[in-house]
Amino acid sequence: MSDNGERTLKEGSMVGLICDDGVIMATSSRDHLFYLLEERIYCCAPRSGIERKKILDVGVKVDYLTRELGQKMTVALVRDLLCQKFEYDESVDVLLGGQDDLGLHIYSLKANGGSRRVIYAAKGKESDDAVAYLAEHWKESLSLDEAEQLARESLKLEDNDYVEICVINRAEQTEEPASDEDN
Repeated sequence: MSDNGERTLKEGSMVGLICDDGVIMATSSRDHLFYLLEERIYCCAPRSGIERKKILDVGVKVDYLTRELGQKMTVALVRDLLCQKFEYDESVDVLLGGQDDLGLHIYSLKANGGSRRVIYAAKGKESDDAVAYLAEHWKESLSLDEAEQLARESLKLEDNDYVEICVINRAEQTEEPASDEDN
């Protein structure tokens, strides 16, 4: 959507993938931006229009919940907040990635408030080609460098030399998630 609320087609694509050492998110468009929503939680989304406003609103809510109320954020909780913001949208151009105590995550936000947790995803103009490339070349034991190269290559399928990368390095787990046996 444009700044006045009309949806506009953004050039380029965005991809996200999980590897052994972290999460890689990349975009081939200057129309997209990486938003830091919480420590170790980012999303890639349009840098203008109503999408930007919704992302910034979620960022304010996350900040309030963590700073004022002391709530610990998970990637899934941030995903839920984003999905609520986009629940009436017929098209959503947002990837969410990060790490929390449960591990590494990539979520592809869907129309009407839905989302899907994935190991790799692509959104945007040439996303079908990027997903096909990722499906063919992604493997479970990718290093951070290999994952970054794979993201770049999947976006280079477009006739575009611009690629911006966001790297979320895997942090050491500070707490063990509670198991069902502990309850």
